[in-house]
Amino acid sequence: MILSLFTKGNPRSAAVAEPNPRRLRLLADLERIESYPTLSETAVQVATLLAGSEPSIAEVSSIVRRDTVLTATILRMANTWTYRGNREVEDVQQAVLRLGLQESGRVLTAVGMRRAYSHPSPRVQERCDALFRHGLLVARLSAGAARHVRAVQPGVAFTAGLLHDIGRLVLAVKCPEEVDAGDPLDYAEGRDTIPREREWFGVDHCAIGYQLGLRNSLPEGVVRVVLNHHRPHDEQLQPDLVALVAAMDDVANYAHRERRISGYRLAACPFRDEFAQAMSSAGLARFEQQLPALVVQAVKDVRAMLKALA
Repeated sequence: MILSLFTKGNPRSAAVAEPNPRRLRLLADLERIESYPTLSETAVQVATLLAGSEPSIAEVSSIVRRDTVLTATILRMANTWTYRGNREVEDVQQAVLRLGLQESGRVLTAVGMRRAYSHPSPRVQERCDALFRHGLLVARLSAGAARHVRAVQPGVAFTAGLLHDIGRLVLAVKCPEEVDAGDPLDYAEGRDTIPREREWFGVDHCAIGYQLGLRNSLPEGVVRVVLNHHRPHDEQLQPDLVALVAAMDDVANYAHRERRISGYRLAACPFRDEFAQAMSSAGLARFEQQLPALVVQAVKDVRAMLKALA
């Protein structure tokens, strides 16, 4: 079932065709999870917690205390000027209380996932950093947009947005010298994105990311977004979540590419129709009005989070 995602067209014709060396490299050790960028166990625990019912402060604090990096980051974030109260907090539970459960969950998820975006090669690290920044912006936008979509939880939307392009991380790590030709990272994604990747790599980042998500036992909604964020019209299990992240990915790409949000038209988004199905006409109109402010706030939040993670 999983391998069918990596086969284009008739399996027999694929077997006869001359093998793509990049495809062979990407899929050679498909069954060995250690060959892929690995998400921290703590990050997966937090993602699963956010995907369920509202967690308690005690549950979140308990996870944080098991990890010194998470402890330091959550305290640093709680004591930034954005959140700081009259006094500095030194206790994890107080920090979680100050940030709030949802924001604490987002910070913890980002910290845990950040480790997967580390690589000894400076060239690969530069690409990993760009992918992480993009994932954070999509995550913030998705969490904000989720307030307008009743069927989508902001915590799940954040995690799904953060990891939607995790497959591109695999392409960068396993094909470092050739990744630019198949994935130029120019934020100009369109209908040719997936076909171009399949032509160059013999597989696309959605299928590779889907495999990585399954291997790391990520929540179903997150895995569905990873698989179908370039084709939300094909999604049957989590259509609202997938369409939301796909639309916010388009917004983020515009913001990265143009360095502004003015001039962006949601009506021109290739996934607008799928996104619109998740809310009423009046709700969509309100969202379009509030989108510029949402983007500005998301950019500020990303900068604050990157500073805390530094």
